[in-house]
Amino acid sequence: MNIKRLLGHNTLFTLVVVLTSLVTWASLAKFINPVTFKIEGSDKIGHFIAYFTLTIAWTLFFFFSEKMNKNLKQSLIITSIICILYGVLMEVLQALLTTYRNSDWYDVVANTSGTIFAVLVFVVFKNRILKFKQNKQEVR
Repeated sequence: MNIKRLLGHNTLFTLVVVLTSLVTWASLAKFINPVTFKIEGSDKIGHFIAYFTLTIAWTLFFFFSEKMNKNLKQSLIITSIICILYGVLMEVLQALLTTYRNSDWYDVVANTSGTIFAVLVFVVFKNRILKFKQNKQEVR
């Protein structure tokens, strides 16, 4: 599969829809655990990873999608706002819609931390990402 197709609008859109749906499901679903063990803070790591991944995917969508036509800074700003607000929304919905999930503002902190870390990764690798996009456009 060539890189143009992999980073195409439809593929990236499908990726963000699937990931966002999975995070929504994981945030609101009732899980039945036959074996219960509690490791302090382990769910916060899950929140961090989920929102890190979500932020990476949404940023790639906005930045590489020809239909969206956003630069990296615009992509990061839009994505950060979306992911942070989405994380807050999921916690509010847990409190309002479920009786089996607890809303926890430390989860919002973990979600936001995952988003901020993903943004920092893009900032650190900015030159490589811009060069990659330029090379991708030259190949066409």
